[in-house]
Amino acid sequence: MRLHNCWYCILVVAALCLFTSPVFAQTKEPATNPCQDPQGHPEFRQLDFWVGNWEVFNKDKKLSDVTVEKILNDCALAETWTADGTGNDGRGLSSYDALTKKWEYYWVAANGYMSHWAGDLIGNELRFVREQPDPKGGTRLRHWSLFNLPDGKVRELSLGSTDGGKTWTTEYDFIWVRKK
Repeated sequence: MRLHNCWYCILVVAALCLFTSPVFAQTKEPATNPCQDPQGHPEFRQLDFWVGNWEVFNKDKKLSDVTVEKILNDCALAETWTADGTGNDGRGLSSYDALTKKWEYYWVAANGYMSHWAGDLIGNELRFVREQPDPKGGTRLRHWSLFNLPDGKVRELSLGSTDGGKTWTTEYDFIWVRKK
């Protein structure tokens, strides 16, 4: 009986020594971050044009100072919208969802308004789409887009439709100018 227990102990100790030995232990190389690796998921880089410090204008009137920065190992973008004296400050969070193959965007404003959008890159336009209840009744379909303009500016355009997309009205049309 004692001998049996002793052999068991020897086997356990030998197994522990074998599998913890540097010669036999497998070493894992650090995993590459798919958000930073253009070969992994290049889609994560589609909104890089939006990263920076901006002034946002509606025609000639300045509306806001905005900072968009990469966060979470470049897996998401955080937007901080600081409105010029109106109290309409807000925060946005966007990221590419590799499972749905869509961009996701969440917005929360200081006035309690929040929204969630899903979108795709179409040429130089990242178009987000949302269906929401219309305050006047029914449903409102919305397109919110960020355009990467050739001069380094960004155009933010929001369109709305209450007839299922047959006709569209402009809700707002802003120009983002990079701060120097």
